[in-house]
Amino acid sequence: MLSLAWYQASSTPIISQSMENALRYHTDIDLSQKNSSHAQLIRLTGRNKEVLEVGPATGYVTKILQQRGCRVWCIENDPEAANVAAEFCERMVVANVETIDFVSSFPEERFDVVTFGDVLEHLVDPLGVLMRVTDVLKPGGHVIASVPNVAHASIRLSLLGGRFQYLEMGLLDRTHLRFFTEESLANLFHDAGYEVRNWRRVLTDPFATEVQLREEDYPAWLTEAARSDLQALTYQFVVRARPVRSAPNGRSLPSSPNEPGRNLLDGLWRWQHEVHANEVALARANATLADREALLARRESSLQEVDARLAAINGSLGYKLLEAYRQVVRRLFPPHSWRGSPYRLLVALARRAAESRSTRRTGNSPRSTDEHEEPRDER
Repeated sequence: MLSLAWYQASSTPIISQSMENALRYHTDIDLSQKNSSHAQLIRLTGRNKEVLEVGPATGYVTKILQQRGCRVWCIENDPEAANVAAEFCERMVVANVETIDFVSSFPEERFDVVTFGDVLEHLVDPLGVLMRVTDVLKPGGHVIASVPNVAHASIRLSLLGGRFQYLEMGLLDRTHLRFFTEESLANLFHDAGYEVRNWRRVLTDPFATEVQLREEDYPAWLTEAARSDLQALTYQFVVRARPVRSAPNGRSLPSSPNEPGRNLLDGLWRWQHEVHANEVALARANATLADREALLARRESSLQEVDARLAAINGSLGYKLLEAYRQVVRRLFPPHSWRGSPYRLLVALARRAAESRSTRRTGNSPRSTDEHEEPRDER
């Protein structure tokens, strides 16, 4: 391995400030943790590839790529960090990636993969860098980049509280010059002439980031809306893109992910409509319930009146005499016995006579079957 074999001074002070003290980004990587931008970037890079790593910091990714059979060349702006990472790469170029000439810096190398691990957000002109780096990509080569998502719910909720405060690291790292959402990141690669082939996400709960929000400071419906939005949970994007100018039909190829997606604003409107719809449905249900309760109350009142009348009838002298008479009749003329036949016949005749009187009283008495016959002469 070659240590600091190449040095090219930076001519842009802004970038020097934005990339300063890369040592603070040093971390340990566990490839078994799939919800990690470093692990995602390494897995997308693959094994046994020739890789140009832009912004390796102390080489924590470089070391694992080397262990996976990759040969890695690096560009690092921080000399101190470059000195540490040089142990794991073929050649270290200490330079500002925005001013470097890729072809003259790597005249004999062409790469399967160029990686930008949390780098694009630190650049003044990430579009220009992406366009120029294609000069050192092999045919079929790819660019892989991890980029923080400024539309993460922790930042959205912080803005609702009127706060946008830079931090030492994370989504609002004090050295970030650019901020990306999924749409603006897709547009960046599209404008640079790339087709994004893979989109990966690192998901983080809104209240588990360096922004340090307190869940109790927000209404439950708002936190639930934030947690139901994939875009709002996305802490970082990891993309793999290849250079492509146009499709065979001359149309520009899309680079945004083929998924509908929702944003938190859509979620808030959806929640508002759902709450309003639920309130309307609840009001209708309450009105229906009130109507049914009123109907039940009326029926209960009617039943109570009927019960009172029945109680009055049961307690009357006439009813008691009638019951005594019925008991005597049942003993003298048991049902289905021959002795009861005359009694049943008398009861049937009495009913018919009563029905006949009732019918005549209402004026609907049946006419004789001979009503159409000519009256007979009385002789």
